[in-house]
Amino acid sequence: MSKKDTVAKEDKKGPVSPYLDARREWNERYGSYIARAKNWRLATFGVIGICLVQSFGLVGLAMQSKIVPYVVTLDRLGSAVNVARADQMQKMDEKVIKSLLARWTADVRGVVSDGTAQRQMIDRTYSMLSNGTRALSMVNEYYKNDPPNTRSATSAVSVEISSVIPITDKTWQVEWEETTRSTQGGITGKQRWKANLTIAFNPPTTEAQIFRNPIGLYIVDLSWSQTL
Repeated sequence: MSKKDTVAKEDKKGPVSPYLDARREWNERYGSYIARAKNWRLATFGVIGICLVQSFGLVGLAMQSKIVPYVVTLDRLGSAVNVARADQMQKMDEKVIKSLLARWTADVRGVVSDGTAQRQMIDRTYSMLSNGTRALSMVNEYYKNDPPNTRSATSAVSVEISSVIPITDKTWQVEWEETTRSTQGGITGKQRWKANLTIAFNPPTTEAQIFRNPIGLYIVDLSWSQTL
């Protein structure tokens, strides 16, 4: 090969540049690191995005969740014999309704000397009454005309329920006997009473409502009278 051919080949390759050689070496050495770092950043942002979507989804589910009350039926010894969701019960167990109506009647008509216990009885009474009903108006008038807190200073009234039976699917009849005692404990009188209670159901939607009225049973109308 002649000297002329060698020079021609070197001209085709172009002049040798130290800068280009250094840049080529830098790309070969660090280019792969940069590419991998970029991929890791993209993967990290992707994971963050997925987490944010899941977080928003969980928040949405939490906002849509509601409190579901359960009805627990007990036997005479206090053991649970049946548990059911109140919002899925096709027909409320009559034993549950009987128990609640009996307790409500004893609370609204009873008088005790313990002020705290009397306050609890009044609170339970109002927990089964809703605004705008005739039952609420009648109870308000009854307490106004004969305040139990005032009456307890001279006497006490115990209520013994004798029967709670359904008349229709919405109206129940309650019969009971009231025994009045003096502050010394002596019996001063006995009376028999009968009431018709009209009920309605409004399932609770808040925790406070569940604590006050777990199954949403309300008395919307009532009438009571003394019997012979």
